[in-house]
Amino acid sequence: MRAKGIVVLLFLLWTVAVTAQTNEDWDELMETLSEDYASAADDDEADEGWQALVEELADLHEHPFDINSATREMLAALPFLTFKEVDAIMDYRAINGPLRSIGELRLIGALNSSQLRWLRLFVCVESPTTDDSRTPMKSVRQEVTTRIDVPCYDRAGWPWAKGIAHRLRYTGQWSPHLDIALRGEKDAGEPMFTRKNPLWDAWGGHVMFSDWRAVQTVIVGDYRAAFGEGLVMNNGFQLGKQLTGLWRSSASLKPHRSYDESRYLRGIAAALRLGRGWNVTALYAFRRLDATVQPDNTVRSINDAGLHRTEAEMSHRRTLGNHTAALHAAWQQKSLRLGATATYNRYDHQFRQGTALYRQIYPEGYEFAAVGADYAAHVASLYVSGETAHSWGRQGNGWATLNKATWRFDSNTRVAAVQRFYSKLYYSPQATAFGESDRVQNESGVALYFDADRLGPFGINVFFDYFYHPWPRFTMTKASTGYEAALQGSFQPRKDTKYLVRYSLKSKEKNDTRHVSHRLRVSFIRQWHQRWTLRATALMHHYVEPVTHERSTGYALLPRLDFASADERWRSSLMAGWFDSKTYNSRLYTFEPSLLQTFGLSMLYGRGERVALTMSWHSPRLAVESPSISDDSSATTDPKTRQVRRYQPSRFHLQLKIGLTHYHDRTTISSGPTLIRSPFRCDLQLLLRYTFRGVKR
Repeated sequence: MRAKGIVVLLFLLWTVAVTAQTNEDWDELMETLSEDYASAADDDEADEGWQALVEELADLHEHPFDINSATREMLAALPFLTFKEVDAIMDYRAINGPLRSIGELRLIGALNSSQLRWLRLFVCVESPTTDDSRTPMKSVRQEVTTRIDVPCYDRAGWPWAKGIAHRLRYTGQWSPHLDIALRGEKDAGEPMFTRKNPLWDAWGGHVMFSDWRAVQTVIVGDYRAAFGEGLVMNNGFQLGKQLTGLWRSSASLKPHRSYDESRYLRGIAAALRLGRGWNVTALYAFRRLDATVQPDNTVRSINDAGLHRTEAEMSHRRTLGNHTAALHAAWQQKSLRLGATATYNRYDHQFRQGTALYRQIYPEGYEFAAVGADYAAHVASLYVSGETAHSWGRQGNGWATLNKATWRFDSNTRVAAVQRFYSKLYYSPQATAFGESDRVQNESGVALYFDADRLGPFGINVFFDYFYHPWPRFTMTKASTGYEAALQGSFQPRKDTKYLVRYSLKSKEKNDTRHVSHRLRVSFIRQWHQRWTLRATALMHHYVEPVTHERSTGYALLPRLDFASADERWRSSLMAGWFDSKTYNSRLYTFEPSLLQTFGLSMLYGRGERVALTMSWHSPRLAVESPSISDDSSATTDPKTRQVRRYQPSRFHLQLKIGLTHYHDRTTISSGPTLIRSPFRCDLQLLLRYTFRGVKR
C-alpha cells in the first residue's frame, strides 16, 4: 500500500507539469543501443560495459564541448566522425570563422544527416567573439552529484537498509587544462560503514592535465585507453555491431568517469604531440581485480560484475594483481593515418585453462604481450581503416585482423563492409573489438551495411553479419556458425511526426542446436506545440528452437508521454505499459526514461505491467549577455540590442524516478538471496546535482 501511495502522489505531481521539446535524437540512439544489447543478451554475451558505455555517453551529452574551440583530437574522439569529416569541420572553421549555431553544420557537405543528429548530442556552439575586448567569461565549474536508490521491498539475502544503493561523485574543471574527479559507489546488498567497507565498496578518481603545448593529455588515477580498432588495447566500451561497423575506432586516452568497476586502468598515462603529425601515448597501470583463486593458487577467469554482497562474493574481491604497460605511436596527415601499439600484461597468479573443451583455448600463464599496426585512409568517397595484431602467451601465438571499408554515394547514402579474423590462439587482456563475442578470439566473419538516412521523408538501414567460430564455444562440442540481420525503416511526413519500424533476425548455435530469434519494434512519435511528446512503442520477440520445436513469443505495448514547462525547469516523463512473455527465451528489452548518466534499460519477462515515472527540476539559470548573435538552443536574442542572452547551467538539479512492475503469473520475484516475496516490485531513485562555479575573465 505504501508503494501504491507513492505512485499516486507522484502521478498527481506529474500531471501539473507543463512541457517542452524532448531530445528525440538521444532517445533514438538509446533505443538503438538497447536493440543491440537485446541481441547480445540473447546469447549471454552482453556485459556490464553497456551500462558504463551509456554513462560515458550521457556524461558527454550533459557536458558538450564547444565545437569552435575543439581541437582535432577532440573531434576525432567522436567515433561517428571519420578523419575526412574532422578535416572538413576544421577547414570550414579556418575559412569561415567560428560557427554561430549548430544549424550552420548543415553547410558542411561532408556531414550526413546521422552525423548532424549525433553532433547535436555531444557538441555545442558558444557565442563567438571578434576581438580580445569581448573575450567570453571563463569559469571554474565544479559539480557534486549524489544518487540514492531505495527499494520498496525486502530481499531474502539482506535487510531492507542494506538493499539501498548509493553513488557520490565530484567533478571539477579548474581551468581549460585541469580536470579533477572523485567518485564512490555502493551497490544494493553491499555493506557500508563496516570494518571491511568503511566507506563505499568501490571508489576512484583522477587528475587530468590537457591541451598545453606538446602535452595532449596526462592522467593520474583512473583512465581508459583505446588504440586502433581495439585488437591490442581497448578497455573502453564497445558499441553493438550495428553501430560499430559505421562508427570509427580511434586512438583515445580518457578519464574513467563511470561507475563501472572492471574496465578501466589505474595508474599514469600521457599522450604527447611531437610535431609533423606524430603523437605518442605511454601508460602504466596496476590494479587488483576480482577473481576466484583455486586451491593450487591459480585462477581461471576474472570476475567483472563488481558485486560484493555475500561472503562468497567478498572472498573473490581484489585477489588478483595486474600490471599493464602500453605504448602507442601514430602519424597522421589529412588523408592518411598510421599507428602501432604494443602492450604487456603480468598477473601475480597463474591462469589455468581448466578441463572443459571450450576452455582449451583460454589464456594460460602469468604474462601476455601483443603488438598491432593500424591504419585509416580516405580517397574521394572511399574510407578504409583496420588493424592487424599478433599476441604471445604460453598457450601459443595468435593473429587477429579487422578491416573496414565505407563508400559514400552522397551525403546521406553509404555502404560499408567489415571483415574480421581472430584466431583461436590470439589473446590480449585489454582488447575489445567488433564481433559477436566480447572476446577477441576464435571468430571470423563479414558484416555488410547499407545506410540511407534521407530518401525524401523515408530512411532505411540494412545490416547483415555472418560469423564462424572454429573452436567449440561454451555449451558446444563442435564448430558453430550464425548470422544476424536487421532492417529499419523510418517515415517522417512532418517535422513533428515520425514512424519507425525495425525487424531483426538472429540465428546462432547453442547446445549443438540452432536457435532463432525474431524481434520487431514499431514506434510512433508525435510532438504537439513543442511541449508535449507522445511515443508509443510495440515490441515482439519470437523464439524458435527447430530441433525440439520449442516456440515462444513475447509481446509488449509501451506508450510514453513527455512534458516540460515553458522555461524547461520542470520536466517529467511517464511510461506505462503491458507485457506478456511466457518464457525466458522470449524476454523483451526496452529503453525507458531514467536519471542522468543512467541506462534506463528494463528486461520484461512474464506477464504483467510496467510503469516508469521520471520527474526533473532545476533552479533558474543565470543569464549572461554577449554581443554575439547565435541561434543556439541555450541562448535567446534580444531584438532591441541584438545581444545574446546565454544561460549558464543551473545551480541545483533534482531528479526523481519511480519504477513499478507487477506480475500476474507469479507470487515471488527472482531467487536465492535476491528473492522478493511479492509479485510487486517498486524502486525509488533520487538524484541531486549541485553546480557551483567561480567566474574569471
